[in-house]
Amino acid sequence: MLTTQTGRLTTLLLLISIGLLGSIATAQDQEPSYEDELESAKTLLRRYRYEEALKGFKRANELRDKKSAECFAWMTEAYLGLEAYKNVIDSADKTIALAGGDTWLLLKAYNNKGLALQAWAQKKDQKKLQDAEAAFREALKLPNVQPVLRYNLGVVLMQQNRDAEGVAEIKQYIKLQPKGTYIETARKLAENPRRARENYAPDFAFTSSEGEYITLDDLKGKVVVLDFWGTWCPPCVASVPELRNLQKRFSKDAFVLIGVSSDRDEDAWRNFTDKNRMVWPQYRDKEGRIMEAFNIRAFPTYVVIDHEGIVRFQRTGMQPPGVLDDAIKRQIKLAAQSAEAR
Repeated sequence: MLTTQTGRLTTLLLLISIGLLGSIATAQDQEPSYEDELESAKTLLRRYRYEEALKGFKRANELRDKKSAECFAWMTEAYLGLEAYKNVIDSADKTIALAGGDTWLLLKAYNNKGLALQAWAQKKDQKKLQDAEAAFREALKLPNVQPVLRYNLGVVLMQQNRDAEGVAEIKQYIKLQPKGTYIETARKLAENPRRARENYAPDFAFTSSEGEYITLDDLKGKVVVLDFWGTWCPPCVASVPELRNLQKRFSKDAFVLIGVSSDRDEDAWRNFTDKNRMVWPQYRDKEGRIMEAFNIRAFPTYVVIDHEGIVRFQRTGMQPPGVLDDAIKRQIKLAAQSAEAR
């Protein structure tokens, strides 16, 4: 009898076990929900993993028969990160068609469409600026508009040489959001609308190895060459003699050469610059602030900034003889002509 009861108990436990395993397997086999896919993709987007985020938004959209305005709106963000401007515009149009009266989705769609058209205009077709303006104006018709739309519209108007209108919009942004993300840039744009059309260098400041504090404003009126380099980089090291020659050739002109090192080892950097008589201002960008501001991804990279603070030349790698020299000479000549005109 005991054996029979034990057998029944074993069988019962086995059945329960099989049932539990089946439930677990079923749960594991279930496809992620729309909400799960969407939130996962948003997390990837926040981490700048644009391609993976895009795939996630597309999977979520599949779960809504490819008719989710929310997914298309988030796709515009991922495509912007990938600089796929045509896709941004296409996804924005789909968002607008599907959003109904959802103000938040419409704002995101019109704003990102405007940004994509603006970027496209800078690369290929200036006529797209008018379309970008139209997109921003559509967004501004909606309720609860974020002040940044005023900033975006102002920049596009300035890029079309409509400075009075652009400054008015920028001042509206400053008034509505005095502590906004773009407030410093906005103030500079209001003072000098050319900043919307010219490639002005990003603001930077540093303390050199000799203890001198230098800012971009301090360098106005001079032609500046930034040498992004590292002691670990063979082409950078090979370029040092030519940089020494440049420093000597232009020492009597309104010219400044600045070395921005990517070295992690401070002693190696200091020893190298001393040994190789690199007497121009040197800075070890240990936190990568200046490299990030100029979007430096390879070494050496040379950036020539003119007397007004506009980037006029940027090249990566060892330069053929005379290329950097010619770029500097041209800007020194233009700086001299500008000084004479004043």
